[in-house]
Amino acid sequence: MKHELILLLKQRSVLLLLLISVALTSLSLLNGWQNISHMRAQISHAQLEEQRQRERQLVAYADQGKIDAGEVGYYVFHYVYQHPSEWSFIALGNRLVTPYVQRIRLLGLQGQLYDGESHHPEYVMLGSFDYAFWLVFFSPLLCIALMHDLKASEFEAQRLKLLASLVKNPFIFWARRIFIRWVLIFMTLIIPLAIFSILKNLTLPSLIVIITTTCLYTLFWTMVCIMVSLRARALNASLNAILLASAWLLVCVILPNLSQLWLNDRYPAQDGSQIALQHRQLVHGAWDLEKTDTLNPFYEIYPQWQHTPPVTGRFHWKWYYAFQHMADVRLTSNVMAREHALLQRHQATISLGLILPSIWVQRSLEDIAQSNIIHLLNHRQQITEFHNRLRHFLYPYLFEEKALTSQEFGHMPAFEH
Repeated sequence: MKHELILLLKQRSVLLLLLISVALTSLSLLNGWQNISHMRAQISHAQLEEQRQRERQLVAYADQGKIDAGEVGYYVFHYVYQHPSEWSFIALGNRLVTPYVQRIRLLGLQGQLYDGESHHPEYVMLGSFDYAFWLVFFSPLLCIALMHDLKASEFEAQRLKLLASLVKNPFIFWARRIFIRWVLIFMTLIIPLAIFSILKNLTLPSLIVIITTTCLYTLFWTMVCIMVSLRARALNASLNAILLASAWLLVCVILPNLSQLWLNDRYPAQDGSQIALQHRQLVHGAWDLEKTDTLNPFYEIYPQWQHTPPVTGRFHWKWYYAFQHMADVRLTSNVMAREHALLQRHQATISLGLILPSIWVQRSLEDIAQSNIIHLLNHRQQITEFHNRLRHFLYPYLFEEKALTSQEFGHMPAFEH
């Protein structure tokens, strides 16, 4: 086996290919880490800016004495964050298309929540150049490059019959060759990952899962290469390469994209920007309605405020925030239907991963990176809960028409991830 390894590494093309693999694996890790570092820096900057803003507001409100709760709800922004996990750099996933820092006010939540979403996160197939992207799409090509001509190279060099006569056990002979090539490919993927995890002091359990995933995926493609390059008539290296490249195109590109199209058709989901637009239309339309048309349905949800002072005049903060919230209420079914469709797609993707290894690898790494649909919806649920706490904090001051003190302002809820 040592002799086989030396002969293989003496081939400049093989050595160059392995060095390129190490370099690009390292680059994928670095690129993912830089993306996550940028997100963390932006979140830290936003947190610091919010703290400074809150301190300035406390000073300003302390001079006023009494604070209008309606103005606080309208002018005071609250930052909400989607903090990356420790291993988020492995698979950026939905973090590429959803805002990781948002500013939330007491206004209707859905218009604010979906306004920053550019398009469906589940539409993203070819994402940023991270480790998941490199492993799914390019590690199979390494296997193909090193294993497509196992038998054909010997036949073209007119050594195949000689080897057949000299080898006692052909199975052990070819298994040794295949094993050496697989180990070299596996090591070019794992060594940079292991070094990177040590330098960044990352946790071991997740590293073991990633290594196991990498091992199984490269073994799958090794088996595919064996079936093509060691078959009885595998004597044409070019034909073997074409067959294996076609298999790669089918498994890694065509079938996953067709599956995604099928999922979008099977489980249709309303676009987030459409929900934001509908919310904006409901809010704009509420200005032309009678105040009772807004407040009566609101009081049915919150009967504790129906005996508060009545709304008089052309404008009142309690009426304004009531129709903001009622727009959220009217869109509840839309939001729930969208989230249900996304969860159905996620469950269907898990099933597809049992058939398509490329989908399985992507899903497994996104689970570790906490960047899949489940984590996105959990984050939005946290924002919804925070918005509810904010509303319930300010509603007594709005509907009972009481002023806030600077001390009470300092006890406003803060978002906690």
